[in-house]
Amino acid sequence: MSITSSLLFCRTVRIFFWLLLIAASIAMLRPEPIQIRNELVPEEAWFHAAKAFHIAGYALLTALALTGYPKANTKLMLAGMLAHGGLIELIQPHVGRNGSISDVGFDALGILLGLAFIYWMLRVRAPAP
Repeated sequence: MSITSSLLFCRTVRIFFWLLLIAASIAMLRPEPIQIRNELVPEEAWFHAAKAFHIAGYALLTALALTGYPKANTKLMLAGMLAHGGLIELIQPHVGRNGSISDVGFDALGILLGLAFIYWMLRVRAPAP
């Protein structure tokens, strides 16, 4: 991959990261996702569906962030992702949603899975010595 195509790839991934972060933040602070979940998901699956969205969402956000900003401080980036999850949970009770500290734990699990996926991809794609 040339430097130009690599820069274009990183810029494209950054755009997707920011669009997803903004869309997810808005969705987590609106009542409509809960209403949609209540209509589409059986009641006995609500808990698991919500936690799966937390894990998958933060795994994807983390993978996009690490891919789009390869030279960024990884620890700082991961801390920022976790802070975002915590801030969302603090704001949710003020907008008619339920904030939960356990959701931050599921966000952290997603962050770790996203990190593990990127490191796995780097090892798989790295040239053999």
